[in-house]
Amino acid sequence: MQSVTLVADVGNSRLKLALLETRSQTTAALPVCLDSFLQRDQQPCDWSVFRKRCDQSGWQVSRCLISGSAWERMEQLTAEWPADLPAPRVIESARELPITLSVDEPDKVGVDRVLNAVALNHLRQTDQPGIIVDAGTAITIDAVSADGRFLGGAILPGYELEAHALHDYTSRLPFIPMEQIIGDSPAVIGGNTHDALRSGLIWGQLGAVHEIVTRMLQPLCGKGDGDNHDDGTTPIYFLTGGAAPLLQPHLQQPFQAYPQLTLQGLGLITD
Repeated sequence: MQSVTLVADVGNSRLKLALLETRSQTTAALPVCLDSFLQRDQQPCDWSVFRKRCDQSGWQVSRCLISGSAWERMEQLTAEWPADLPAPRVIESARELPITLSVDEPDKVGVDRVLNAVALNHLRQTDQPGIIVDAGTAITIDAVSADGRFLGGAILPGYELEAHALHDYTSRLPFIPMEQIIGDSPAVIGGNTHDALRSGLIWGQLGAVHEIVTRMLQPLCGKGDGDNHDDGTTPIYFLTGGAAPLLQPHLQQPFQAYPQLTLQGLGLITD
């Protein structure tokens, strides 16, 4: 049977599980994601689909890791963890991760943000800085220095969060769910309220991300044009998160999309 690693990312509104290839940490690639499972409610995890997939594919779980931002849900998941699986290692703080945190309050940094940086560090070249955009409920834009330190970054509301705010704090603007935000790029000039909201959400978010990335490159790369590091090294750019497909076609920098970046970063953590 093939040995696999089970990783779990526990969020406020969803639980994401993935099965990764178990491989040497010296391998110059991220762990391959063999399958992933998403649960959006707060109910106990349904392990039946997971077990069926493992049985069908001949996978045997050899190690398990859990991280996330929802502490109560993480405790619940740990308490209900199946007895036939290896006991999970629970990552409770970004300080546990193999990266230097050059931020003001290391204990308060989101573990998911730092796991993305761990994954970027695994792939970047020596002396190559990097930027990670994670487009989820919130959009985080984080920087990794040329010597591999997590520097922090910027946090802004994601698409659906902004859509909720526009609806909840006005009297007549409708709520646009994520299913309606996703789709063809809208005309900038919306001819009705719905299209005007889509225009503002999509082009507004793109403009914010572009502006932050552009401004971030100057101090990160040490040059006014922000294109290259002082020694000529081009920064590496990673993009992840559920809303990443809305951003990628329009970003000016060569962002590489890694849909499971956080989970793959978690898979790099040793026991």
